[in-house]
Amino acid sequence: MKLFIRTSLLVIFLVSATLLPLYAEELMVEYLEGILEVGQGSNWIEVDIGYTIPRNSYLRLSDNGLAELSAGAITITLNQDGTFSTEKLLTSGREVAAWDIAGLVNSKLARLISPDQQQGDAVMGVRGDVAGKEELTWMEEGEEYLEQGKELIRTGDYKEAREVLQEGADYSFSDEEKEEYNFYIASAYALEGKSAPALLMLTGMKTGPSAPCYGDYMLLKGKLLIEGLAYKKALLLFGQYLKKPDRSETTQLIYFLSALCNQRLENRRDAISNLEAAYEINNSSEYGRAARRMMDNL
Repeated sequence: MKLFIRTSLLVIFLVSATLLPLYAEELMVEYLEGILEVGQGSNWIEVDIGYTIPRNSYLRLSDNGLAELSAGAITITLNQDGTFSTEKLLTSGREVAAWDIAGLVNSKLARLISPDQQQGDAVMGVRGDVAGKEELTWMEEGEEYLEQGKELIRTGDYKEAREVLQEGADYSFSDEEKEEYNFYIASAYALEGKSAPALLMLTGMKTGPSAPCYGDYMLLKGKLLIEGLAYKKALLLFGQYLKKPDRSETTQLIYFLSALCNQRLENRRDAISNLEAAYEINNSSEYGRAARRMMDNL
């Protein structure tokens, strides 16, 4: 079963560290589908996985390509054909990295899969009770995959987690149940630092407000859009959630991420409004403190 669905997003940036080198000398090709070329004078030289690319150069991706490049703590994913300046890619990545949105959202995802969180269990059913039975129905056996997958994510075995969760998705009896498995597969990719497959999977989902992971789906997809500098798309996504805002941690973080988008788009008034809403929900949380810091910098 093919997991990846192509999207129109041009560039995804994943920065996992809070302190980034001011200058990255070169990019390393970590993953490649299609054709990637580096401009050298009037010539284009094709490169492959393992090649290093000078900082002040141009890249050309073609043949329905997908390329992941790394430079120190920065990972840049190109998933649409075109020509790109490595200088601009790195500069934009550092700008977004300043607020460590990857750390904020990944922290929320890590808590989502922790043993004391039961957000997804209401719809999928109570898991764990069936483990001691001698016989399992297909539905019960399918339900077991989610907890097994989450436990593997907790222990950092992301590849096996995705395989187990995919088996669970294959056992699912409804679209909503399958979407939940797909969300956790995307989360495993994201927590492993693989933004491109995470976003590609989320883009293929049709998650509505009734889904058990709706809020976290919005957070993860929005984070990936922001890291791709797709601020307007992220704001449209967040706007769907904020039609009916509550005082939850998810809502607070979505307000903060909306403020970051508006700040990058130079919508200062909207950014301040978002930050005030986030700060008012809980000014002592990590998201409330981040909102206060951003307000002080506007």
